[in-house]
Amino acid sequence: MKRLLRTIPFAFLLASPFATAADVSMAGGALHVSVPDTWVPIMQSEGETETQVFQVPGSTGADATLARVSITLQKVPNLNGFQQFSGNMRSRASGLTEYAAGKATSPTEHVYTAKEGKVKLDYFERYFYSGGYAIQLRCVRPTGDAKWNASFDKGCADVAARMPS
Repeated sequence: MKRLLRTIPFAFLLASPFATAADVSMAGGALHVSVPDTWVPIMQSEGETETQVFQVPGSTGADATLARVSITLQKVPNLNGFQQFSGNMRSRASGLTEYAAGKATSPTEHVYTAKEGKVKLDYFERYFYSGGYAIQLRCVRPTGDAKWNASFDKGCADVAARMPS
């Protein structure tokens, strides 16, 4: 019985939705968001525009090196600043090699495909405005198997759902 009582708290920890999430803090703690533990931080930049980039393990070696998620934020004075930030980010995207716009489901989304080297990638961006910050969540993945794509897309959607807005 004592052994069972000792394992119950551990079981609750494993069942917790945050047990497999890592907390990311940006802008001196102004933004906190949880990302899956399997996402490997590969780059962080600070300054006027701050970015955190994660590599997302894929279904093949090629996917693992190309699949990534980035969170970029910038302090803006108001909603007009947010619109300028998102407009600038969208403009940069449209300059990518073989850029082709996709179908977004809301005005705060930007869906497209483009090429990096010889690989065609799917991009899905979501924009948020919170606490005086313009935020971009950008999910990039190569076309892969449907099961892995669904898992990758779910991870991105889960992070987007936890973004402040």
